[in-house]
Amino acid sequence: MDILTDIISLMRPRAISWRTVEAHGRWGMSVPCRDIPVFCLVLAGQCWYVPMHGAPLLLKQGDYLLMRATARYCLVSDLDASGTLRSLEAGVANDEYVRWDEGAGGEETRLVGGYFEIGPEHSALFLEMLPDFLHIRSSDEEAGRLTRLIAIIGEESGSDLPGHDLVMSRLVEVMLVEVWRRPLNGIDSREVGWFSGMADPHIHLALRRMHGNVAYHWTVDGLAKDIGMSRAAFARRFTERVGVAPGTYLSNWRIALAKEALINSERSIADIALSIGYLSDSAFSTAFTRVVGVAPAAFRRTCRSGQRKT
Repeated sequence: MDILTDIISLMRPRAISWRTVEAHGRWGMSVPCRDIPVFCLVLAGQCWYVPMHGAPLLLKQGDYLLMRATARYCLVSDLDASGTLRSLEAGVANDEYVRWDEGAGGEETRLVGGYFEIGPEHSALFLEMLPDFLHIRSSDEEAGRLTRLIAIIGEESGSDLPGHDLVMSRLVEVMLVEVWRRPLNGIDSREVGWFSGMADPHIHLALRRMHGNVAYHWTVDGLAKDIGMSRAAFARRFTERVGVAPGTYLSNWRIALAKEALINSERSIADIALSIGYLSDSAFSTAFTRVVGVAPAAFRRTCRSGQRKT
């Protein structure tokens, strides 16, 4: 079972928004808050990423940033420009950009950035799985693949060729897979989250077991024995690496699969419950309501009513 394929297939990026920035000489841009994944690629030149809190980061041509969610941050030609830009932010709404440019000649900087949109039923789980901050440098081996892919997406985003929407959706999926592959090759062992779990051979194997047969009655004892660890050591390491206990992770994934089936299929609630490991409708309804806040039938009605209105 390829877990990454499993997750991307479920999440299905629905839309992508792009913004291209071209500047010369001294300039700056203040980017508004986002509670969704944001990315930025430097196509030419270089600039500084300056967060509200934390150290600035120099971005060079070919560098790529992926941020799970962001407070307002700045992109500037030089660190002195950030002070000027910050002074212009006063009174600006949280969702508004601020742009400052001296208009003088100088080195060209070209950026392309945007954000992903995932269906609201899966957005919380998707955000949990992403790293808080990922910087792929142009010198990294994987950056070349991403740069070529971003260039293709940039060309396609401005086209009106037949099949445009289909091509864009597929390219977005490929880009997400490429970005998600990167942390698995060099994740810091101190990080917590899905990527950290995938980078640990034992936890990765446990995740494969759960994703490979979600309907099986998995227990902590059984998973620990299956991957050659003691129960206590496995439970501790899984929680330390992934951030939640094994049972919580499995329950969250089952509920995500249930949401998808309730929205996009005509399967009965009993059939859905059985397919993801619940032996009765009542057990499934109780678990679903505890996590989602409404019963499965009400969730299905609400989501389908919303789809008809749109």
